[in-house]
Amino acid sequence: MTSIKPFQIEDLFEVNAVNLDPLTENFNVSFYQQYLTEWPDLFFKSTEIYAGTTPEISGYMMAKTEGSLSKKEWHTHITAVSVQDTYRRLGLASQLCKQLERLTSVDAYNTLFVDLFVKVTNKQARQLYEGLGYSVYRRVIGYYGKEMPTDRTVINDLVDGFDMRKSLPRDVHNETVRENGDKVCVLPNEVVF
Repeated sequence: MTSIKPFQIEDLFEVNAVNLDPLTENFNVSFYQQYLTEWPDLFFKSTEIYAGTTPEISGYMMAKTEGSLSKKEWHTHITAVSVQDTYRRLGLASQLCKQLERLTSVDAYNTLFVDLFVKVTNKQARQLYEGLGYSVYRRVIGYYGKEMPTDRTVINDLVDGFDMRKSLPRDVHNETVRENGDKVCVLPNEVVF
């Protein structure tokens, strides 16, 4: 049975099965601590428990809020959503994303949209997010590359990323999303909130 619980700093000792996966971004301890300090409600884990066993961490969500409401940029940013490989294809990532949407759609946060970045070549992730109602807002040239690009017309699926968004109820007129966002190309330094 899956339960969603707050992430604790000690959980870093228990997430190796999730973090050692090549699809998962890893961060240093101080980065995790910053999220636990500044956005504790938006950093949570899923656990699985079976009769007679101790709970096992099956995945986690790490997110933050940022931007300005006056510029229509007040949003929730998914920094990481990851599921242990043995628990994939069970809808767990969707469950974590929906929990985040519920938390940030109401007072205390009440953001306009949720966004995340995904590699252009990660078709599975894009399909997952599109199934949840996200769409591509823009293509960020060289987002996952080692060098800072200078020409937004030179696309490269291997290092480019999609900025995907889903508007939340506060964005009544869906002003924070757009159609054909995969045709709008920007440089990484132009993605500022």
